Amino acid sequence: MMVTSPSDAHVAVMERGGLYVAGVFTSRGLYATSLPRRSREEALTAVGGQNLPESTSSSDLVLLEAVFDVFEGRPVDLSSIRFDYSGLTERQRAVIEATLRIPRGQTVTYGQLASMAGMPNAARFVGNVMATNRFAPLVPCHRVISANGFGGYGLGIDTKVALLKREGALRD
Repeated sequence: MMVTSPSDAHVAVMERGGLYVAGVFTSRGLYATSLPRRSREEALTAVGGQNLPESTSSSDLVLLEAVFDVFEGRPVDLSSIRFDYSGLTERQRAVIEATLRIPRGQTVTYGQLASMAGMPNAARFVGNVMATNRFAPLVPCHRVISANGFGGYGLGIDTKVALLKREGALRD
């Protein structure tokens, strides 16, 4: 995903286990994260951070550790993360905030999430917001499924299924 970063943005990159995550940060908080990628360049491209100044701030790196932890199925307390919602509409923000309330190890359908966000009958809109979720996997769009299947996922359905299994939402 290419994001148009705010003018005060910087990027941080972290490697763990041969995979890389990147995060774009602003004075308002986390603007975007990447799912783990096979190369530093892929992670930077996923957040549009190729031309941003790079940071090694410990607070940025701690947040990127949380990205890895969520991806690996570990419980993470996200309550202290400040998200920079700039560029999102109020409706998009409501969906993102409702997604944050989906408990680890559980799933909801796009329609259920629409209701949780105060927009009954907006399942398609919710699907579009999930497809462009710039905070994945911290905002756990992998926990949102279709009423008759898994729905989509940026890194493929196999990755979505693996994430749900790691969290205990699915059994082998």
